[in-house]
Amino acid sequence: ELLTNLINGLLVLGKNGPVTILLFKGIKCVPPTDLGFFSWRANSYKSTVVHKDDVKGRTLKATKFIPAGTFLNVDDPATSFYIDKNEWDLLDEFVKINPSAEFYSKLQNYINEYGYESSSTARVGRTVSVANVNTFINHGCSKEQFKVGALLKRTDENYVNFSPLTTRHSELLINSLVVLQDIEEGEEILQDYSEFWDDEKASEFDEFHKRVCGAN
Repeated sequence: ELLTNLINGLLVLGKNGPVTILLFKGIKCVPPTDLGFFSWRANSYKSTVVHKDDVKGRTLKATKFIPAGTFLNVDDPATSFYIDKNEWDLLDEFVKINPSAEFYSKLQNYINEYGYESSSTARVGRTVSVANVNTFINHGCSKEQFKVGALLKRTDENYVNFSPLTTRHSELLINSLVVLQDIEEGEEILQDYSEFWDDEKASEFDEFHKRVCGAN
């Protein structure tokens, strides 16, 4: 198979060839013999466009066929803004005390709307991409609709804590998306938002899902 299910390995290319440097759980990667895995031209697609929608606000659609097993907009997650928990708490308090401070309230709203909370043991705070169209991917209501999935799911965050690279830049993994099913030209790209929610907030996600999807 082109894709091999590596239970505990993620390969990267060094100067002298492929080297296993990180350990993950259940990530599908290409065998080291296929060097194209690390070429965005061979295995990554940027064929997407943001559409305005009367109901959803914005959607992300494919501009051409995107096959399963590839990556979507892999260069976008590198442009992220991070704010740690203490700074976030200060921002929240400042906005409450100074409601007329429009810039800060807009910043807070933007992070709330398009960012996510990181609560691994390595780094606690919030991250939002400042140039990532993947933030316009909406939640799907069924497994059949989930066209893409996060390379690193919330429940797997602590698997990368031993690595200085992934500890400091976990957004590169969390924001990177793997195409799970073939996406046709013009099709809306949907994702399972539960990948970004903690287990203790399951009830909040259930409420969100019901609000978006109804009884589905």
